[in-house]
Amino acid sequence: MAKRQSFADKASKKSHVKLCPICNSAIDAVRLVDPAYSSDKKSWKFKDKIVEICKCNEKAILG
Repeated sequence: MAKRQSFADKASKKSHVKLCPICNSAIDAVRLVDPAYSSDKKSWKFKDKIVEICKCNEKAILG
C-alpha cells in the first residue's frame, strides 16, 4: 500500500526550474497566439507557439 502524502510534503518538493545562463532568472514557457487574416478565405486564423521567456528577453518577445 502506498504512503499517504500530505500537502506540506507536496509543497516542500523542489520544482524543476530552468535558469537563464545570461540573467540567472527563471525561464517560463509561455504560449503566444498570433492572429493572421487569410485573404483567400476571408477569415482569421490563429498561429500559436510556445516560447521560453526570462527577464533578459521579455521585452524583445512581448514588446
